Amino acid sequence: MSSLEPPSDPVPRVRSKLAPSSVTFGAAFVVSMVTLGLLSYLPIPYVLEGPGPTVDVLGSTDGHELIQVPGEPSHPVTGALLLTTVVAHGSDLGSLSAWQLITGYFNASEALLPYDVVYPRDSTAEERQALSEQQMLSSQETATAAALQHLGMDIGVVVEETRSESAKEVFQVGDRFVTVGGAPIHSFADLQQTMADVEPGAVVDVVVLRAGVERTLSAATTTGDSGEAVFGLGVGLDFPVDVEFGVDDIGGPSAGAMFALGIIDKLGPTDLAAGHVIAGTGTVEQTGAIGAIGGIEQKMIAARRDGAEVFLAPADNCAEVVGHEPAGLLIVKVATLDDAVAALAEIAAGDADRTPRCG
Repeated sequence: MSSLEPPSDPVPRVRSKLAPSSVTFGAAFVVSMVTLGLLSYLPIPYVLEGPGPTVDVLGSTDGHELIQVPGEPSHPVTGALLLTTVVAHGSDLGSLSAWQLITGYFNASEALLPYDVVYPRDSTAEERQALSEQQMLSSQETATAAALQHLGMDIGVVVEETRSESAKEVFQVGDRFVTVGGAPIHSFADLQQTMADVEPGAVVDVVVLRAGVERTLSAATTTGDSGEAVFGLGVGLDFPVDVEFGVDDIGGPSAGAMFALGIIDKLGPTDLAAGHVIAGTGTVEQTGAIGAIGGIEQKMIAARRDGAEVFLAPADNCAEVVGHEPAGLLIVKVATLDDAVAALAEIAAGDADRTPRCG
């Protein structure tokens, strides 16, 4: 019977020691974990913006066209006009996670912005949602006005509310302005420009269309909040055609320019996209002016991700565009709807090199 015996010359046991680099790494790891733990409990006053979905305003969702003009003829369209969006994490103050903060910092396609730059700190989620929806509805109405004006259609300005006692004595709800002080009124911009030349307190001759009959009124003005002459009215726009929108779950004013281009494409004689995938962004005024928006870097990335060849960028955003253009995406600078339509005509004709650029 054999037995195991310890070796006669046993190997001495040596207590291991950590190398200095291992100690440093371990300490850094512990500090990082503690920091992450603390961050997970502390409110992070930042918003993380990333590339959002794009939507073709010439397309359909569940069988419904995103822009519809019932009863009006339209030509077949090819290509796409994409409105672009951003997604925001952290819209509720402190809801951005530590992990989102860290990964967003190192992700070139995302942007970290101080909370107060994006949202009013004292606003509620319901208030932000309501504001975003109202901005979208307003942008659709303004886009309609800008597009129809671009197409040469007559846009009426009508009385929706009589606010002052003097206005109630003269105007009726439904009155449509024909002239003010002899100047024709075809848009809200016309009315604003005409009233800018009137001294507050002056009495002005106004021609309105009431129940199909033109009437000449003598209307006294008062002083508005900004010192301008006003009639004490709430007014709205009266369009010669009905334009309906089927866009859901998107808010804010920055789709205005692409909505306007979609309407022009639907009602105008030209297929604007002409087989190309065109993306863009920008607010729009009734005059056709295209304004700057936020998150343009993320919107350009979203456009290229979804196959866009061209991106229409507001001229006032050019400083943020230069140096951040995604490879393979042609960035065209536009300041007005006229600029955008002209640029798309150049692209359709194969003369993309003639379009204006940022930088």
